[in-house]
Amino acid sequence: MSERKKIPNDWQLRIKWNVKLFYLINSRRSKFLDRFYRYYFRLGKSYTLPVFLPFFYYFGGFEGLLHLAVALIITGILMPSIKYTFRHKRPYVLLENVNLLEPVTLKSFPSADTAYAFTILGVMLFYGNLPVILLFAVYAVLIAYGRIYMGAHFPIDVLTGAVLGLLSAFGADLVIRYVSF
Repeated sequence: MSERKKIPNDWQLRIKWNVKLFYLINSRRSKFLDRFYRYYFRLGKSYTLPVFLPFFYYFGGFEGLLHLAVALIITGILMPSIKYTFRHKRPYVLLENVNLLEPVTLKSFPSADTAYAFTILGVMLFYGNLPVILLFAVYAVLIAYGRIYMGAHFPIDVLTGAVLGLLSAFGADLVIRYVSF
């Protein structure tokens, strides 16, 4: 019987650019950004979904809402599955001098808030016009940046969350086309 290899809990610290970029973003403080992210970070939480639903209904109708629902289900399955596979600790646990602006729980890798924001952006890519897509892109990038700025995630957590969110949106499109409700 072979011994199962365990993923080391500090693997993100071994990626030098990950730690350097974290400190670059997290250590630069701004009173404006501190106040801004104290409230804005909540838009990365799934309970804000009602804010976005009118956009998807307006631009995509029932198909847009269905696409968003399927994409968010995919994201909702992927995030906890990956988080509990890697079980990675938050930056404030592994590093010194971390500016933590939000109480955080659970695991760090990948960023579920970023995945949520990029899932919403990814689905809007199918239905929105350029100004709306740009608005949603700014929203998603601000959420991603904020996760590092607030000390909740490493850059690799955020990048992975963004990629998984976009993949969920494109995967949902394939599911809808294949199943064709």
